[in-house]
Amino acid sequence: MHLPRFDIRGHIYYITTVVHNRLPLFTRPSFVIPLLDSLNFYRYQRSFRLLGYVIMPDHLHLILWPDGEATVPEIMRDYKKFTSRRIIQQAQLEGIEAWTAAFRHAGQDTGRSTNKVWQDSYWDTNIYTERFLRQKLNYVHHNPVRAGLVASPDDYPYSSYRNYALGEDWLIEIDRGWF
Repeated sequence: MHLPRFDIRGHIYYITTVVHNRLPLFTRPSFVIPLLDSLNFYRYQRSFRLLGYVIMPDHLHLILWPDGEATVPEIMRDYKKFTSRRIIQQAQLEGIEAWTAAFRHAGQDTGRSTNKVWQDSYWDTNIYTERFLRQKLNYVHHNPVRAGLVASPDDYPYSSYRNYALGEDWLIEIDRGWF
């Protein structure tokens, strides 16, 4: 079942996308770096503000504010397509045959491609108030704590929490000027 999408110019979007079969790909920095690098590339190419993110072992949450012509479906299509290629290449480079086999198997199951990294589609929610935005940022930043990965959100490296709490932009810059 696909829920309707509401592409409303000027809205902020909370997005979740999941790895096919929930493989825990993003427990290794070599698989996280391509996600961040590609996110940074597409934020400028597709013109959106990145307000928050967390990269969990098998999924990621993004808070995006498109301010150009590109729609969220276009942004996510391009991002997932490009990161899939990079993730597959990285798995091949590192010789992780279980993952490359899983990508091939998932591609064969769908019959649409040779390999598949991400689940079809993604989930998105329109953010229409500052209060709702703060709620979603809080959810994103505390996701690693709820999952038992860390004791505190500032202990998790793949999140925008440290950007907000400590003013750091060491992994990727966050557009904090929304408040």
